[in-house]
Amino acid sequence: MARERAPTQSQRLRRGLEETSRALAAARVGFDETADRDLLEYYLYEISALRAKHTYLLRQMKALEKEESP
Repeated sequence: MARERAPTQSQRLRRGLEETSRALAAARVGFDETADRDLLEYYLYEISALRAKHTYLLRQMKALEKEESP
């Protein structure tokens, strides 16, 4: 049996960005579809946290690309 290689840091970051983007889209849909004040507040915090995570992952990707370029 062939062993799968462990994902590279770049692949992990890309996967994290994809997952965060999907979660952000889902949170935005939830925000748009609810009228409950408590849920609106929840979605606002969720969206804010996911945006911060997305920004962090983007910075990590850019730093990695800088390190890898000659």
